[in-house]
Amino acid sequence: MPYSKILVGYDGSEQSVRALRSAMELASTFKSMLEVVHVYNATQVFIGETIAASPPIGTESLRLEAETVAAEARTIIASVTDTPIEVMIAEGDPGNKIVDLAKERGADLVVVGSHGRGGFKELFTGSVSRHVTQHVHSPVLVVK
Repeated sequence: MPYSKILVGYDGSEQSVRALRSAMELASTFKSMLEVVHVYNATQVFIGETIAASPPIGTESLRLEAETVAAEARTIIASVTDTPIEVMIAEGDPGNKIVDLAKERGADLVVVGSHGRGGFKELFTGSVSRHVTQHVHSPVLVVK
């Protein structure tokens, strides 16, 4: 089945690097459009029944880190191809945002790493790849 538009979730982890490389191979094979997204989450803190948003300084720090991760993706892409590939940065819950972007952008394949930088946090928030496979309406390739 040829794919015309592939969306890749990228967080800078080893698995997401593999996912990006796999997606680039597929895009080359199928002559597909490829888009890469890095989603950062400016988490809210719950204190009792009160929600405290991340302080602006913390949010800006996360945004700068996201820019660094996106730059890493661009470097990997440039080392393989000179074809322009869009690398987006989005804020929100990574699993939900990837699902939303797949629908909005008309992706007919989503590629994600089997697990990313979640670590201990994944115990509370769940796996992004698992969420994507359960909620996106197009095929999903999970790369180990």
